Amino acid sequence: MAASCSPAPQSPNLIILFSDDAGYADFGFHGSDLIRTPHLDRLASSGVQFSNGYVTASVCSPSRAGLMTGRYQQRFGHELNLPGKPDPTVPDSMRGLPLSERTIADWLSDAGYATGLIGKWHLGLEDHFHPINRGFDEFFGMRKGSGPYYTGRNQTIEDGMTRVHADSLDYLTDEFGTRAIDFIDRNQEDPFFLFVSFTTPHTPMHAPEAMMPEERPRFETQVRARYSAMMRSLDDNVGRILEALDTRGLRENTLIFFANDNGGAMPFNGSLNAPLRGAKGTALEGGNRVPFVMSWPGTVPGNRIVHDPVITLDILPTFLAAAGAPMPADRTLDGADLMPLLTGVSETAPHDTLFWKMQWGAAVRAGKWKLVRTPSEEHWLFNLDEDVAEANDLSEDHPEILERLRSSLEAWETTHPAPIWLIDDGWHARTLERYDQTVVDGFVRN
Repeated sequence: MAASCSPAPQSPNLIILFSDDAGYADFGFHGSDLIRTPHLDRLASSGVQFSNGYVTASVCSPSRAGLMTGRYQQRFGHELNLPGKPDPTVPDSMRGLPLSERTIADWLSDAGYATGLIGKWHLGLEDHFHPINRGFDEFFGMRKGSGPYYTGRNQTIEDGMTRVHADSLDYLTDEFGTRAIDFIDRNQEDPFFLFVSFTTPHTPMHAPEAMMPEERPRFETQVRARYSAMMRSLDDNVGRILEALDTRGLRENTLIFFANDNGGAMPFNGSLNAPLRGAKGTALEGGNRVPFVMSWPGTVPGNRIVHDPVITLDILPTFLAAAGAPMPADRTLDGADLMPLLTGVSETAPHDTLFWKMQWGAAVRAGKWKLVRTPSEEHWLFNLDEDVAEANDLSEDHPEILERLRSSLEAWETTHPAPIWLIDDGWHARTLERYDQTVVDGFVRN
């Protein structure tokens, strides 16, 4: 276990900003001229964009489990989404981030940081899984994976472990932004770690109604217009948080990481993943490649794009390194410290190989090569340097590369226990369908 210590006077504040189910194409800094994200664009230009940034899973809960621990979630059986398939042998008391794991908040709390989580948890409903019991000093949000946005509709929001009356809540994205600013206000004198886990633009499609008269005429479908309004709300609240840091003189001593939790949930929320193939739930690029931005003005040179593959496993060791905190000595981390890459001290790629697996589909990436094993047990091989859209299966052209990556993936799988819970059978049909790009293309709307 990492030793407790007091942070140095110049220890940076650390913030994670997470969106939920947004499409890869739907950010201004990724080239969108329809979805408006000026504040996120400013954040991206102030720091480093990772063009090959990944999450550890293409659905919400296991993606968060990897981020929070710095370890492949398959190591501890949290491979699949919650709540999972009904099974009397897997009680609710087992359905969550295993208590054997320590979170980024645990490690930073040991290092003297104030820690807070605003928004979505989705790592277990039982009290022993609660954020307050997993390293966070403060929590304002929901334990579950989604919920209504409108005032009076959400009955699941908690302040700490106390339920908040739904009528007292603002539009939920605004409420989370306000609570994040309040946390910053109360903790600005000492180093803090804040995870702002927005639910936007996850369903239900509860857009700010005041925005809809402007948004609706710009899009072919109602769902795409509502999605755009929800993304504007997300961006507005990121802007409020950045302004709060600026006006309090904290921005230059704050390392911010922004990403989406998985690929866009096409067609349910009207998101768009172009030019990537696939969507949420798949092992294709459209499931796991996400916007990935890190910004620390004055320490990390801005306006840069790094093309080396990175993954959300890297955030825990990077934040610990930035904080001057010791790395865990009692367990293996799968993430890499990105500070040398961020500051320009090193240009060495942090990973040789990355892996993904979710019951019915898996993938491995080594350099430019990626192997995808589909839920129907097909094996596809892609050269991502030349084919980011994964349109051309090269498995017959390069059987030796296919076999090398297949052996690597299967060897990695043998080191992990079985998942604690399984996915509901209904997911299988929906996931398999999204490996067919003609189906996904049929969802696309301007």
